[in-house]
Amino acid sequence: MLAWADSDAALVAAYLVATAVALLSWGRERRRGRDDVASWPTFWLLTAAFFLAMAVARWADVGDLATDLGRAQAIEHGWYGERRGFQGIGAAVIGGAWLVTVAVALWRVPARRRRYLPAALSVFTLMCFVGVRLISLHQIDGLLYRRYLSGARFGVVVELTLLGVAVLLTAVAPPLRARRAGTPDLRRV
Repeated sequence: MLAWADSDAALVAAYLVATAVALLSWGRERRRGRDDVASWPTFWLLTAAFFLAMAVARWADVGDLATDLGRAQAIEHGWYGERRGFQGIGAAVIGGAWLVTVAVALWRVPARRRRYLPAALSVFTLMCFVGVRLISLHQIDGLLYRRYLSGARFGVVVELTLLGVAVLLTAVAPPLRARRAGTPDLRRV
């Protein structure tokens, strides 16, 4: 049973663990990669900032606030009755942006930065999932909030799974390769 995971407290704790793992990766890479052109410890720091922002947002229930604000705006401006079309377009735009971003990343990320690609794509996928969830399209909400898997809401299981993959890829990022003697420092070229 995953019923314990079906709480905001569990998600906040999971995001805080993810933040700690990203900070550990940042520290590890910062120590090891001072002279390596392929080192980019800032990536792990940005990842930690995203995870921390998600923990705070989950704790403060910012998602429901944003959804309620959008609903209030739709009612105030008179397009609440047509909101489903806009929500569908929003979800499609996020899905399309995910697809294009993944394709471009796989095609264009330089070889020296490829070691960050799996973690970056998993975090971006999590971002897109959260974005689609915030749109609150009725059909998607029906799947995420009204379906259960082992006692937990399906949406929580998906979010925890995506977060788990991101944490795993952050924790086991491929190590930096040591530069061989005589290899030029590309930062100075």
